[in-house]
Amino acid sequence: MILTALDIDPTQFEQRTGWSIKPQGACKGEQCVPLPANARNANGSLNGAVVAEALGMPLIKDEKHQLWALGPESLTGRALTTAQAPHLVLPDLEGKLFELASLRGKKVLLTTWASWCGCRTDGPIWAEVRERLYPKGLEIVTVAMDTAGADAVREWIELANPRHPALIDQAHIMGELFGVVNVPNGIWINEAGVIVRPAEPSWPGRTPVTEMELDDIEKWESVKQLTPAHVQILREVKKMRFETELYLQMLEDWAEHGANSQYVLSEQEVIDRSQPRPPAVAQAAARYELGQHLHLAGHHDDAIPHWREAHRLQPDNWTYKRQAWSFEDPTVQDPKGVYDGSMLGDLLEVGAINYYPKIIP
Repeated sequence: MILTALDIDPTQFEQRTGWSIKPQGACKGEQCVPLPANARNANGSLNGAVVAEALGMPLIKDEKHQLWALGPESLTGRALTTAQAPHLVLPDLEGKLFELASLRGKKVLLTTWASWCGCRTDGPIWAEVRERLYPKGLEIVTVAMDTAGADAVREWIELANPRHPALIDQAHIMGELFGVVNVPNGIWINEAGVIVRPAEPSWPGRTPVTEMELDDIEKWESVKQLTPAHVQILREVKKMRFETELYLQMLEDWAEHGANSQYVLSEQEVIDRSQPRPPAVAQAAARYELGQHLHLAGHHDDAIPHWREAHRLQPDNWTYKRQAWSFEDPTVQDPKGVYDGSMLGDLLEVGAINYYPKIIP
């Protein structure tokens, strides 16, 4: 949450963070945290510094631009403190806002992607899956985690021509609200608005990325545009773990059986399986948002130090790294001299097989 002053409107605070201010304190789901008396200012606004400390939220200041970023809470050490789906409102390709809560009464798959990810080609397949499973009460919502916005994702959304909501998340709030650290990631939300599977790798049964044949790469029409580094990245991508058939099988079972699906998790399991969020990870979220805000305001060079710090604080967050790298080098994401890492270097360091964690049914 970007602030220009430390007095915060309680309604805006709730909409952005999910924490509502009640007489017993700040509450999210069934969890309430007592607040000290000075948490409210005389005019009814919230004292940002006091509330941040009470909820374990990092408050990072950019001195040059006199801005603060209020990061997510780290009270439980997990991205989710409740299985109740957070308030999410995002724009579509034309800027029209869509509210996740409007889908109450339907099962919802939120699945993320980005223009800088090979999963950008999955759109038409997701559109086909949606048409097949929608009659069974399942709606699909695709979310492009792309700070570059509509210009970067338009061709891929138009190619998919979806009848489901196709939204754009410029601020990467899917990471803050749901714990998404990579794409594609899917979150299952039931008819009552309760998360029944937290963020995990998601595919629509197959992905064109796995269908690449690299043995005859020299014959590709685009080979003249491929650098040796690009070819090496593609070869590493082929080593990644893609559990495409398993994920579709799970999704189909949920669409068919709902709450009785063997893949539906309890609320505590959802929280326990959500991404770890120690204080450093919460700080990374605040740093990333500051950088994103400055970049969109035309201060790209001032965004870089915040993004570098986000990478240091949360090195396993690929959305932070790949997004920042793509602004310097959109092809092979190797921004020499700007950031410490690169797509190929970091992939070789962690091992391609570890890029996507194994799905735990």
